[in-house]
Amino acid sequence: MDLITGIIFLILFIIIMVFAFSMGILSPYVGRREILSIILIGFVLGAIGGYFFIDPIYDESPYVIGNIQGLFTMDSEVINLNIPSTSNISDITNKINNLTGVNSVTTNGFELKTGFIKNTTKIYVEDYLKSDPEIESYKVTSNSVTVDLKNDASSTTTLGSLVNWLSNKAGVGSEFAFVHIQVHVDANKVTEVRDYLKENDYTIISIEGPVQSTIHYLYDHLLPTYAVMIITGLIGVAVAIAGIFVEPLTKFTRRFKKNSVERRGRRRRP
Repeated sequence: MDLITGIIFLILFIIIMVFAFSMGILSPYVGRREILSIILIGFVLGAIGGYFFIDPIYDESPYVIGNIQGLFTMDSEVINLNIPSTSNISDITNKINNLTGVNSVTTNGFELKTGFIKNTTKIYVEDYLKSDPEIESYKVTSNSVTVDLKNDASSTTTLGSLVNWLSNKAGVGSEFAFVHIQVHVDANKVTEVRDYLKENDYTIISIEGPVQSTIHYLYDHLLPTYAVMIITGLIGVAVAIAGIFVEPLTKFTRRFKKNSVERRGRRRRP
């Protein structure tokens, strides 16, 4: 939801509350017996307004708060990408690295899809990966090999060596691979960089960092829709009650002012 839509939704909810307030103001003309009906109408109007206008805004609140945090902090976020190994990895990393707000781009591993790997062959492959000083961790399944590198090493070089070794030594064919790329971005530029990556059809796996942690925490603790409707319904009740007491309060204020003026007048008489 964009800012303009959020403002429009908020204005529409306020209009509904004005209507509930107006219903309360009319209570002297419809009779005191109808006050409960007016209060009930206030609750219904508040609940309906909450469902259609407040709940959508509330659902977006974690992202709004996260973006505000990003604007006022120096935190850095990490955008994780999967890029096909057949792409020009060097050219892609250079393009991304030149974007405003990007601090660095690193290749930290890859995932290789393979033919079937038998259990005996799996042990053989794991021994090979264990002996490579550039590899920090790895995972071998029946049809894939996932590798995390220790440093910003050449993922394509390590991948090429593994593909050749699997074919020549282990008798396992390779189908396709993805290179893992990490884009380190200023927190207040994550949205712009993310939009650029999506527009250019890069596959975003995840976004990590303090701001994303805040967003996930708030999202996990959002109230359910029915709770939002109950709260906005109670707001509608409060607004309707305020409307009901407007006229008595106005009469009391006028009477109080009138009495005050009369008292001053009596004091001034000799």
